[in-house]
Amino acid sequence: MEEQKKRGDDLDKHATTLVISNLLMEIIEQYTPFQWMQTIESFPHPYKVDKNSYDYSGEVKPMTKEEFQEIISSLGKAEWYSSKLEELLSSVYINQWTATYISNHGKHWVNFMDLLQDKFNEWKYEHFQLYDEDGNEINESLEEELDQSLYEFIENTSHEIYAKKILKKWG
Repeated sequence: MEEQKKRGDDLDKHATTLVISNLLMEIIEQYTPFQWMQTIESFPHPYKVDKNSYDYSGEVKPMTKEEFQEIISSLGKAEWYSSKLEELLSSVYINQWTATYISNHGKHWVNFMDLLQDKFNEWKYEHFQLYDEDGNEINESLEEELDQSLYEFIENTSHEIYAKKILKKWG
């Protein structure tokens, strides 16, 4: 099957789903849940003397069991998520951020959804030959099929087992 993956023949969707689930379980085990909090940080305007600018990136703090349970109880109320699993993973942060290079919102706090997408991409590029040594795409349809597997997992997988796994962090 490993050689089949390198060539890109007949993607085994069940095996891919298991890989995604295992990646998510590893993320849950490895990272402590944090909660994003809205804050406004004032700083001197870089071009106007005696003026302030503001950053609305917020900050994160360690999440309590009660805060996590509140997230679970409110799942499904936000219309912009494709599933409760996506909403859950997008609501649990870690204590890391990436620069956005966007005025007044300089930090993007990393959440479990970001981590899953990153880990999945690492796995995808490690196990499938999607690009040649010059960086040219050689198997676009396989890459699209793999990405679709991740999206289908997020949309069609219940959040419950992952919520229970996260809940065990508090004993």
